[in-house]
Amino acid sequence: MKHWDCELRHAFLSLSEKEIKTIFKEIHHASKERDFTYEREGRYDVINLLPLPLAASPEQIRYLHKTCLLIKNALSKLIDLYLEHPEVREILPLTDEEETWIRDTWTKKHKKTRGIWSRLDFHFDIYHPNWKDTITFFEDNSVAVGGNHYVPTAEELITKIVLPRLRKRNKNIKLERNEDIRTLLCHEILHQAEIIGRKRLNIAFAEDKSLTSGITEFPSLAEFYNKKFGKQCEMKTYMVDPRELYLKGDEIYYKDHEIDIIYRDFELVELFKMGKGKHVNAMKNAFKKNQVISSIAGEIDHKSCWEALRDKRFAKIFKTLRDAGILKHIQWTKIIRDIRTDSPDGKNVELLNYIRKNKESLILKPNRGYGGYGIVIGKDTTQQHWDEMIDRGCVECGRWIAQEYRKVSTKTFPVLDETGEIVFVAVLRG
Repeated sequence: MKHWDCELRHAFLSLSEKEIKTIFKEIHHASKERDFTYEREGRYDVINLLPLPLAASPEQIRYLHKTCLLIKNALSKLIDLYLEHPEVREILPLTDEEETWIRDTWTKKHKKTRGIWSRLDFHFDIYHPNWKDTITFFEDNSVAVGGNHYVPTAEELITKIVLPRLRKRNKNIKLERNEDIRTLLCHEILHQAEIIGRKRLNIAFAEDKSLTSGITEFPSLAEFYNKKFGKQCEMKTYMVDPRELYLKGDEIYYKDHEIDIIYRDFELVELFKMGKGKHVNAMKNAFKKNQVISSIAGEIDHKSCWEALRDKRFAKIFKTLRDAGILKHIQWTKIIRDIRTDSPDGKNVELLNYIRKNKESLILKPNRGYGGYGIVIGKDTTQQHWDEMIDRGCVECGRWIAQEYRKVSTKTFPVLDETGEIVFVAVLRG
């Protein structure tokens, strides 16, 4: 893999300064055209796409694919454990309203297909000789998953704009794109519809249209499905706000269109904030009939999932992860609370005391946060602030976790600075 790193980097850096700047301009223009953007307070910013690709080997892809499938299979069991075991509810706390919805809508029929579409966030040093040892899974995202449009679009831009120029410098450079996530999601939707007996395919991509900050993928996804799969699968995709949904009899409708599957970009707590209109009954009915992706099981995606997977009390349930050696890739994680438990090295410790004394090797995070908000890295903060955050975690029960710190690798990439000149910056590799 070091060979490919050198080959790609050498080919890119052998391009003239003028051509490299042209690449940046073409990528920026194409990104804007393809809605490779992020909305911030009503302003659409083009996402910065680094032009130098990273190349994973077939062996790496096979290993990561197998590992991710095993982890996702284990995570899909958490909703049943949540309903059956009080100790799991302590690790994966939900609001009373969320728990009521889960108990009201999760049925035995859901076990035929759990309808979870998720993204596992992890890091590994792609060119490290012992790359398996560098793999660390940070968290699961099974609701409002970003990347369905961004990832294939990024690969397409790199393939069309950058790779042809690199091949002129080195004919041995032959990289293949990954499977298109949009197609994989379509297969998931088709599978879900088939299992629940929906022959027509009216799909609602549902998000809060009043938001002025966040990912901008949904309209692009809806357009892609209508163009590529509309006639092929007799599929029609609609962009909807959850508040536009309503029940007619036992069926969910958007305007005059009966909806078969809802792909959602909101959590339950966000749905509750949208008010108590008729859409609430429509969504609850859709969850109960397993017409939603991700299903209600997607709500169990807290960072403290890792604590449940590593918990020795559930060793038999997650035996496959242990036997396959996958737990080494999952960070030691604990909900901040006053208990005795195991430390990262397996010793029985008083958790709060352990966290206070080992800040150099730990980090604190909001259990259900995202975007890096609220993360405290022990080695980079004062003992006073560290202790204050631990106290906050005790007061805000279930909302904060302690997690072992694992160093992530960086890689130097060429970028354009504010003056339009080429500079090299170190970027974290996830």
